[in-house]
Amino acid sequence: MDKQLEVCPVRFQARVNAHATAIQADALAISYQRLDWTLERIAEQLAHLNLQAGDRLICIAENSLNLILLQLTCIRTGIIFCPLNPRFSEQEISQRSKVLNSTFIWLEDTSRHTKLSSLPIDFTLAEKGKTPLEPLKIDAQKVSNIIFTSGSSGQPKAVMHCFSNHYYSALASQSLIPLQPGDRCLLSLPLFHISGFATVMRALIAGATLLISSQQLSVTLLKREKITHLSLVSTQLYRLLGKRGFQAQALSLKHLLLGGSTFPERLLKQTGERGFVYHLSYGLSEMSSQVATSTNSNKLQLLPEQQVKIIDNEIYLRGKMRFVGYYNGDLTADRLPEKQWFASKDSGSLIGRQLIVSGRKDRLMISGGENIQAEELESVLLNFGYVKQAVVVAVTDPVFGERPVAFINWVNDKDKQVQLKSYLQDKLTTYKQPVHYLPLPKQNSIKVSLQTLQVIAQTRHNNYLAEEN
Repeated sequence: MDKQLEVCPVRFQARVNAHATAIQADALAISYQRLDWTLERIAEQLAHLNLQAGDRLICIAENSLNLILLQLTCIRTGIIFCPLNPRFSEQEISQRSKVLNSTFIWLEDTSRHTKLSSLPIDFTLAEKGKTPLEPLKIDAQKVSNIIFTSGSSGQPKAVMHCFSNHYYSALASQSLIPLQPGDRCLLSLPLFHISGFATVMRALIAGATLLISSQQLSVTLLKREKITHLSLVSTQLYRLLGKRGFQAQALSLKHLLLGGSTFPERLLKQTGERGFVYHLSYGLSEMSSQVATSTNSNKLQLLPEQQVKIIDNEIYLRGKMRFVGYYNGDLTADRLPEKQWFASKDSGSLIGRQLIVSGRKDRLMISGGENIQAEELESVLLNFGYVKQAVVVAVTDPVFGERPVAFINWVNDKDKQVQLKSYLQDKLTTYKQPVHYLPLPKQNSIKVSLQTLQVIAQTRHNNYLAEEN
């Protein structure tokens, strides 16, 4: 499969699999050949708009066919695809745009972020093009995209990838989660996040069909479109399990890839009982998606080519999937040495090829001299039947140094705090039990903003201390 490394993935499939469906957008099916012709038309437009290889193209949009067309066009032209969350505030968009330092911006919805000017691009699908198609080489080592980290516990960083990062990540994933022509992958996660970006790359490199839909994720959608591969975060899995029709025998699903946060054991048990093959995954933007993945268990196995070592209980990573570097204004100077290890800031251990992830080092709190890992508390909270989502942060306390505070998204919005406190009595020692339980605010991304929650929690705790005194 390495013969695909130095060529445009769409052109490769258009030459060997021309009439197979590459993308299905609701009722519209686009063959690899027609997709290739369309990318050529868009590439010509970008050239006329004075975009050249190495330029950053800022794309602000929800998942859509047009956004994917730009993503794929950038790969073949050398233009750097930079997707941003359209739900960001003007300040958040401005902050990231300053880092990217580019005047090339495309907006899907020009009624939002009205201070920005959008490039005029015609996305009409091509009816015809050159045949036969010639091989189209690309430089797999040049930066092809920049994706911002969530910035959940600090300033967001601009992560640079090259095509080879995504290519080898897709191959590694294939070893555990086979994907082939005829399979149908639903794009269920955003393209501005590495999980969504990787879904597109895995599907097209494998010659499978990528599906995008204007409809919300549902059992009906999965059944009608005969989806075989699906990536989910915890909230999505919770909602699907709430539907009786979400049963393996009633659907075409071969593999469920689960990531992005902690998954309650009760949800995993239900998923297995319903006959699904699920894969828990540990991954990060800096490693182009998956690092270690399980099959119907919580035992994470390193994927092929992943290089991992543990130093002072911290996970260090490198290999062909490791990102190029953080973009700070210079594509060349900001590149990391090829063999440099990346310090993940995640705590863990390694037994053979099994990776055990304990949690984020920056989420370790010390209360009265005792260590508390926020993820441990979240896992216990999530196993209480009335908790849909739980996030724990630390607040500063004059007596204990730090105390844990839990933000809870309750099932059916019914607060069961009294019952939860009783449930925790024999599950967590006293110093690990949260001092406050607060409602979890709605989020604009896959990951919650721990910084925002920490400010809310500290304010609540300060008021509590003032009332006590």
